[in-house]
Amino acid sequence: MTKEQQVYNYLMTHCQGKNNLIKNKDLMKLFDIHSDKSMRKVIQNIRESKKFIEVVGSISGSTGGNFICTTPEEIQETIDNLK
Repeated sequence: MTKEQQVYNYLMTHCQGKNNLIKNKDLMKLFDIHSDKSMRKVIQNIRESKKFIEVVGSISGSTGGNFICTTPEEIQETIDNLK
């Protein structure tokens, strides 16, 4: 199973909605990813792949992290953040 599949499965199981986000550093520890750049690449790969249906949202900053979007508003916020 790829890192992308592992991370996506974890987010689907434990991080539904931005109230249940997980910090990047915690995801990195869970999946033995050693740099922030590598973690961002995994999230980017998930977002760009057609096999992962749900949108992975993210919030930047010290209170931020990653989560599976569960509302149209979360999806729109994610799109706006990526621009």
